[in-house]
Amino acid sequence: MTDFPDDFDGCSDIEALVRSARDYVRPSDDLRPRVLENARVMRGERRAQRWIGHLAVCALALGMFAAITGQQSKAVATREPATALRASRLFWNPQPALSASDASWGMVDSFTELRRRQAELLRPAL
Repeated sequence: MTDFPDDFDGCSDIEALVRSARDYVRPSDDLRPRVLENARVMRGERRAQRWIGHLAVCALALGMFAAITGQQSKAVATREPATALRASRLFWNPQPALSASDASWGMVDSFTELRRRQAELLRPAL
């Protein structure tokens, strides 16, 4: 590493070099407008790159969300979750089509079967 003396002031040395070069270097009349235009162009390019980056991140996030949602909908469509399966077995007992006179007895039979199933499921819990 280079050791600098304690009294070294880099800014004042640079300023002294710039002041001494003022007689040798003459800026052109269009230097300032060119520098400003280049700065605007570079800022626009950076903004465009940032926008494209954000767009890519959004597209990636949307693709991941669509893939996850698609997998979940396929899983739900192909099989019934265990809790829903238990609930359907517990609360729904499909009966063959009954006539109007048998409907009330079918409801009684369904309710009796429901109570029996509930009792079987709750008995081990006690």
